[in-house]
Amino acid sequence: MLLTALLLWRGHNAPGGGFIAGLMTACALILHRVANGRCALNFPPLTLVPWGLALSFTTGLVPYLLGRAYLKSDYGYVSTPLTGEFEWATALLFDVGVYLIVAGSALHIAYELIDVNPRERVEDDR
Repeated sequence: MLLTALLLWRGHNAPGGGFIAGLMTACALILHRVANGRCALNFPPLTLVPWGLALSFTTGLVPYLLGRAYLKSDYGYVSTPLTGEFEWATALLFDVGVYLIVAGSALHIAYELIDVNPRERVEDDR
């Protein structure tokens, strides 16, 4: 999970981003479920998808409402004693939205497949 945080954080300046971080989160939580037999989340993962869609859409809409191009990113620099100077960008908010969409949908699909019992028979089985 720490690797996914790094991939998400560095995604707008280096390889990574919301998509691959979401997939890595889904992989980690699927492994947790396989190892422990229960989900690590206290809520259905599909609930992450509308939050991610709302965040990604809002991130693109705000510049548009301010008279700029849709999804136009803004950036700046922040300096702290702990980390030194680093760049912030609104693209990170878009990446967080993509992260939530990918993690939620991948977990939902995987959990639905995990819950399938292959020993169940349907009418057409012989």
